[in-house]
Amino acid sequence: MDMTEESILEIVKKDKLYSTPNLNDKLYLHYKGFRKIANLDKYTGLRVLWLEGNGLDKIENLDHQPDLRTLYLQENIISKIENLDNCPLLDTLNLSKNFVTTIENLSHMKQLHTLILSNNNLKDAASIEHVAEIPTLHALDIQSCKIDDDPDKIIDILGRCPELKVLYLKGNDVVRKIKNYRKKIISTCKELKYLDDRPVFDDERRRCDKWAEVLKETGDLDKAMEAERAEIVNIREEKKAREERAFKQFEEMVREGQKIKEARREQERAENGGELKERTLVSTDAKSFGVDGAKIDEKKSEELGKYMHIVDRDKETSGTNPFSGEKIVDVKESDLVREAREERWGPGSEQRVLSSNQRADEPPKPPPSADGDIWASDEVMTEEARKEKEIEDYYTKMAGEGANWEKGGSGGDAAISLDAGMAAELAMLKEKTERLTAGKIEEAEARHETEAMFKGGGITLPPPPPGAASVGVGGTWPKAAAAAGETDFEELD
Repeated sequence: MDMTEESILEIVKKDKLYSTPNLNDKLYLHYKGFRKIANLDKYTGLRVLWLEGNGLDKIENLDHQPDLRTLYLQENIISKIENLDNCPLLDTLNLSKNFVTTIENLSHMKQLHTLILSNNNLKDAASIEHVAEIPTLHALDIQSCKIDDDPDKIIDILGRCPELKVLYLKGNDVVRKIKNYRKKIISTCKELKYLDDRPVFDDERRRCDKWAEVLKETGDLDKAMEAERAEIVNIREEKKAREERAFKQFEEMVREGQKIKEARREQERAENGGELKERTLVSTDAKSFGVDGAKIDEKKSEELGKYMHIVDRDKETSGTNPFSGEKIVDVKESDLVREAREERWGPGSEQRVLSSNQRADEPPKPPPSADGDIWASDEVMTEEARKEKEIEDYYTKMAGEGANWEKGGSGGDAAISLDAGMAAELAMLKEKTERLTAGKIEEAEARHETEAMFKGGGITLPPPPPGAASVGVGGTWPKAAAAAGETDFEELD
């Protein structure tokens, strides 16, 4: 396919670029099947040009791109680097996956920083020697190029690149011939920061430089290795010393801060007649409080003295945020949220607070009753009984009345003062408990009859499964069977 003005203009319209050629600073001509670079004379403002993935066999007709910074020519069939004299500002040249045999005609480029020539036909030191003449070369990629020559020649060429910071040399046969490859390359290229997918840190450079220095002086590889190990020890000691200095500086900073704080308190005492004014501790949970941006525990707050008092952050009456000092804006609860909350928790539930150790997906537990901890009761209570007692105590407390619910009561003297929410929850709980209890009683009676039937024959049934004795609240086993000791079940009131 020919690169005609019409074909280029069609691509420009498709990519929504400027129809006026010289206004475009980029042009996408990649993977179009072009055989030749042509008809780009009007595109004088180009800075980036994509030409990869075509059938180009020659670099040509780029004489009118003086501002070109990046040129992508990878995946073509180019065999020679040429005709780039009128692109003095070129920064990046990508010629990977071509058929280039020699690096040449690039010494005039004073701003070429990145040269990518991986997967080409570079075979020896002579084919890459020209890179030492590129004054500003920072990144060189010549991996997988079949380079196989004297290792010392390759290392010498790379060492003559004064600004080389990134090097990809892997995939070439010469790499296998270089003993202590990474150490030699790093010690030779003094500015190298990246070698074959691995960064070169300062500690590694120190080790490699020390290794190369001793090897050059003595020619003894064992002594070079010993020198490298000694340098590693020095690096560790220096790092430890730096950490100790930083720690001491931090301690000194803390001490200076304490002195400043004490000086401010003394000044405050002097201004207030020898006493410190009250400060506000804002509670963050049940056991810790925050003051002046720090968190302290309950015991510490007691030691701080009477000049401090605790204010719950949800009940702060000053009207300002204790941390930022900004005014707190009172936002009225929407009717929709209020109705949903009261439907679930009942009236008066706006003061209900989630427990700090409760999962977010669980409904909040009612607080324990004022009469004491319900879990400390001597009575053996089932889970249903505990829930019933919690619901009773919670709703009774919310209603502001004393506990007057009589479990299982049937007379009119059992005064019930519960709201609709408590009544609904208790009804569901009692229904579940009665259903469970009835089932267990039927099971126990059937077992009692079976035992009586087989008692004369010396047949003993296996004991009931664990936990079968506690069947619910309000369940009563047959008293006659219990008195005769003919059942293994406990009797519940």
